Amino acid sequence: MEPEPHNEQASKKGLDDPRAVDILTAEHWSLLSTRTVGYQEMFGRATIFIGVLSGTVIGLALIAQATQFGRETLLFAAVLFAVCLFIGLVTFIRCVAINFEDARWVAGMALLRRAYLKIVPELEPFFVASHDPDADTRSLGYGSRQRLRTLLNSLTTTSSVVAALNSVLAGSLASVCGALGDLALVPNLAIGAGVSITSAALHVRYAARFRQRHAPATN
Repeated sequence: MEPEPHNEQASKKGLDDPRAVDILTAEHWSLLSTRTVGYQEMFGRATIFIGVLSGTVIGLALIAQATQFGRETLLFAAVLFAVCLFIGLVTFIRCVAINFEDARWVAGMALLRRAYLKIVPELEPFFVASHDPDADTRSLGYGSRQRLRTLLNSLTTTSSVVAALNSVLAGSLASVCGALGDLALVPNLAIGAGVSITSAALHVRYAARFRQRHAPATN
């Protein structure tokens, strides 16, 4: 039997394979769509949380007028604040995860651009975004070794807004519980402020530990 003719396309491997560009392009669009879905989920969750919180404030104002700011108002406030805080906490947890996932997709797109440049190196002057996986994630504030810069960038994210609202809710809930226990005004305000500050610190700590737990190991 005569040997089968050599398949030139099959002999090409890696980026030399003519199918490589199609595969890389499909992966690029997949990452873009995944980032879009993540942003939509984050904004949707944050919108629901803020909507529930706004409705709670309006509802408490109506209840306070109906009950002449009596003890019933505090009871309703305690229950509603607890519900809002629960929704805020789960929203914050998911937002932190989405932020981290988004950083992974950004790094993946940078790797794809690096592959494109290996195929056609002359295209590098026309690439606006970086092809270094670490550069883009550092610009987003993820994975940066400079803690101050990471903290400042984190304060501008949706999860930080949710964390701030959660901290205010936690302090308000503590103050309401103190008022139900007939605690004096000054100690009650001090407890509320302390709980708010503690809550903010715990939110920051959770986000930092989440990144540490899920960050890829480096040699």
